[in-house]
Amino acid sequence: METTRSRILEAALHLISERGYNGATTAEIARRAGVAEGTIYRYFRDKKELFLACVEPVVQEALRRERRLPRTGDVRELIRMRIRELVQIIRENRAVFNVLFTEGRFHPEIADIMLQQVVSAFTDQDREAFARALGERMVNPQLPLIMTVGLAAAIWAMLQVGPETPAPFAGLLPEGWYDRLDDDIADFFTDAIFASGTV
Repeated sequence: METTRSRILEAALHLISERGYNGATTAEIARRAGVAEGTIYRYFRDKKELFLACVEPVVQEALRRERRLPRTGDVRELIRMRIRELVQIIRENRAVFNVLFTEGRFHPEIADIMLQQVVSAFTDQDREAFARALGERMVNPQLPLIMTVGLAAAIWAMLQVGPETPAPFAGLLPEGWYDRLDDDIADFFTDAIFASGTV
C-alpha cells in the first residue's frame, strides 16, 4: 500500500527531475501527491530534506546491489559485471540520476551524497584487488573513485538518448540497439579500461 510519504517522494522526484530543484515548488509537489502543502512538512523539515530523501535510497540500493557482486575471479569479467550492473541501476532510476547529475553542481550536498556513498562502497578487499591488478602502475589511489563517478556520468549521458534512434544514426544502429545497451556499454568500457593499460 502506497503511503503518504512515498507519494510525496515520488511526486517530488518527478517534479525535480522535470523542472529542477528551484522549479519544483512544495505547492506543486503537494498537488501532484494529492496532499495539502502542510502535509509535506509533517514528514520533511524543508524542501532540501525532501530532495535528499528522494536521492539517498536509490544510491543506497545501488551500493547494496554492487556489494552482492562477486569479489574474486577473472578481473576483466568482474569489471564487466560491475559496469553492467551500474548501467542497469542508472536505467532503472533515471529520474534520480537526472537529479544527481543536473542538480548536484548547484547543491553540493547532493553531490556529496553520491561521493560519500561511492567512497564507502570500496572495501579494503576492493582496494587491495585494485592495487594488485594495477601493480606498479597504481600511481593515483583515487583512481577507483574517479573511474566509478566518471563512468556513472558517462553511462547516464548515453542513456539520455532514449530508445528512439537519433536522426544522425538512422540506418547505422541495428533494431533493438537500446535494449542491448547494457551489454554494449559494459563491453565498450571494459575493453577501453584494458586497452588503456589501467588494469
